[in-house]
Amino acid sequence: MEKPKRSYYLPNKLVSAFDRECSKSGYVKEKVVAAAMLSFLDSSPDLRNSMFEKLDNFLKGKKR
Repeated sequence: MEKPKRSYYLPNKLVSAFDRECSKSGYVKEKVVAAAMLSFLDSSPDLRNSMFEKLDNFLKGKKR
């Protein structure tokens, strides 16, 4: 079976954190993604910018 083709790639750190949180809370991943997309699309430009800044900070992370 062929792997699904994606037009984007997510950093492993982000995917791992997403998987952990979904498993811990018992959420269905596809529904979480759909809800996040809806929230993003319904938000204001300023709020979207804030979301991107939070994502950037998360991906840079703290050195442990």
